[in-house]
This record gives sequence, structure tokens and C-alpha cells, in this order.
Amino acid sequence: MKRTLVILALAALPFLGIYAQKLASSEAVQQSLFETKEKFDAWDTEIMLDSLDQEKLPRLVSGGVLAGANMSNFIITRNHHPMSSYMRIGGELGGFLDFRMSKHFSIQPQVLFTAHENYFAVTDSANHLWSFGMEIPVYFLGRFGNMQHGYFQFGGGLFTHFTFASNIANRYRSVDTPISEGTKPTGDGYDYSRLYTLHNNHFGLCFTAGYEFPFGMQINAMYKVSLSDIAGFYSEMKGKEVADALIYPQSVSLVLGYHWR
Repeated sequence: MKRTLVILALAALPFLGIYAQKLASSEAVQQSLFETKEKFDAWDTEIMLDSLDQEKLPRLVSGGVLAGANMSNFIITRNHHPMSSYMRIGGELGGFLDFRMSKHFSIQPQVLFTAHENYFAVTDSANHLWSFGMEIPVYFLGRFGNMQHGYFQFGGGLFTHFTFASNIANRYRSVDTPISEGTKPTGDGYDYSRLYTLHNNHFGLCFTAGYEFPFGMQINAMYKVSLSDIAGFYSEMKGKEVADALIYPQSVSLVLGYHWR
């Protein structure tokens, strides 16, 4: 009888081992599920996004300040007279709002107070042209990286420029030697009776590329080119406005900024 019981016990050992293994496995699964539930209960939306290789999202609307230097001149086409424009240095100061649409995309309007200067020459006369005004660019930005390690941003958009004060609404000749009305063409064929005026306000395309550091500092390169022809020509002899050239302002800027997130 004892021998029979021993044989039955030995035969049952494998089944007991399998049952114990299943029981331990079930307890491990339950413990894992419990720990996972605790983690999910403790996680908020930002941490969950971060765990999915997303950066922690900042506020949907944030802002900052910008300050930098620019260089500007004119693009001249249909140039019937020897006109040229050379870049001179200026500055800009302002701020921006950043409307975050997603991790990689935002819309950023800016307001910049600008000082522009360039050296503009026509035939034998030249002016240092300057203007002080305000620009309102709106950029559509793409971003790559994350807030913990910094990210690159680049994009483009539209801008408009308003001039508060300038000396560009004048004739293309030296201010010291103004053209008198009714002056007849000279023997060299140049019609000095034309009055040449540059209009102050314009609009166009803007582009930017830069890098934002984890602590919020930015460095950006920007380019703006006007789609508006700012040249106005009027001939006293013909009694009407004539199109002698097309003139479009352009500028390049290097701008530092700080982004409050």
C-alpha cells in the first residue's frame, strides 16, 4: 500500500510543478498589470506624450522678444537709366506671439520696429536713403527637435511694411541739387524733367531659419523681399506717370530672441 502511495506521489509531482508554475506566472502578470495601472494613474497627458517619443508640450500660445541687425537695398529691373543700390546696415527690435498648432508646426506673427538704410545712385548723383518704420511678418514655421535639447525652426510667410519717417520719398538726384520743374532735356538725351519718387510702404514675402536653445534663446536668419514696385516716375514734359524702372526693397537680418514658453 505504501509503495502504491509513493508511486502515485511521484507521478503527481510533474503536474504539481506545472500548476505551481502557472500560479506564479498568473501572480506575476497580475503584479505587472497592477504596476502598469499605477503608472498610468500617475501619468498626465504631457508625460504620456513624452513616453511616446513626443516632447512635453508647452503652452499653446507663447511669446518672446527679438532684436538684431539688418542690411537692405533695392532690386532694380527694367533699368532704363544707370541705377544701382548698395546695402547698408540697420537694425530692428520687436516681439512675437507663437501659436503652437502641433509638435512640428506653429504660426508666428511678429511686430518689428525697423531702421533701414542703403546707398542709392542714379547716373552722377547718389543718396544715402534711410527709413524708420514698422514691419508685420507672419511666419508659418516647421520645427524639429525638442524643448529639452533645442530645436531647429524654419519657414516662410508674408509681411507688410509701414514707414513712419524717411528721406526716400524724393527725387533720385542729390537733395543738394534738386531738379527744377520745367527743366528741358539736356543734349546728352537724359530727361532731367522727370521727377523720381520712391513710395514708402510695401508688402512681400519673408523667410526665416534658426535654432532655439533649451533655455529659450534663439538665433534666426531672415530674408524679406517686396512684391510691391515702390518706384514712381512722373514726366513734366509728357504730363503723366511713366514706368522707367521697377524697384523692389529687400533685406537680410540676423536676429537674436528669447522665447517665453
